[in-house]
Amino acid sequence: MNSLYFAQYLVNEGALSSQEVKELLCQSEKTEPGLAVIALAEGAVSASKLAELMPFEKDSFPKLAVAEGVLFASQVEKLQGVRSTDGLKPAQALLDSGKMDFVELGRQMATCGSSEGSPIKDAVRRFAEDNEELAAEVEYYADFTELFMRSLMRFMDTTAVVDSCDSDCEELFASHTVSQRLSGAVSFVSGIYANDKVFVEMAKRYSREPIEEADEMAEDSVAEFLNVVNGLFVVDLGKRDFDLDLETPRVGKNTHPMGSHQLRMCIDTGFGSFALVLAADEFTLKE
Repeated sequence: MNSLYFAQYLVNEGALSSQEVKELLCQSEKTEPGLAVIALAEGAVSASKLAELMPFEKDSFPKLAVAEGVLFASQVEKLQGVRSTDGLKPAQALLDSGKMDFVELGRQMATCGSSEGSPIKDAVRRFAEDNEELAAEVEYYADFTELFMRSLMRFMDTTAVVDSCDSDCEELFASHTVSQRLSGAVSFVSGIYANDKVFVEMAKRYSREPIEEADEMAEDSVAEFLNVVNGLFVVDLGKRDFDLDLETPRVGKNTHPMGSHQLRMCIDTGFGSFALVLAADEFTLKE
């Protein structure tokens, strides 16, 4: 199972509401997946067998599994060496909160693992499906968003999803905008639109510096993150023989992005929500 996008799969399938996913991601920040969840994701033990062993504490599972003959000691040792992704944190949080038991969690994991395509790209296509003017851009937007989300999780140590809610919540996003144009064989502008609190947290997580205010250092940090993501996207398109250039990132304050062929998506993380904005031209910023 591609656990990195498990939470996104649950959102896409309607298993979690917009409010529930926000709560789940916050809970995920405070937990680590136990060996039982890792074993389930790796296919080392069935959900029904885990259900039979319940109740047990997360940390007691390794000894319990060996004592009950569910796993060999060598299997436990191997599973303990598996590098757990942030994507499994929501799975553990679902168990801890009682929203799912092992049987339901196992069913959802199995369905997620057998599904084709990308949950992130599917979410982008759903956002864009009612907007005919995005027909030419939607696949590039979907490719970019998947890379953006993967980079967000990697560099900012958080699980994140493209939310199914309407992102028209100005009170959440009306403080800072960082954008950057990609031009060449494919041309569009990508941007991050966030309130001060989330903007500062993004800067702090990416830079690993004790940034406390939405100052120039914070702006530089978020702009550098966006530049890195766009750079990776340029490399990916270069493998298809597409030549692209990156312009210098731009920063706006207390403005609303208004570009043509624009797609604005609500991104939920464990530290808050912001908007990812994609448009055909540089955002027209309106006070």
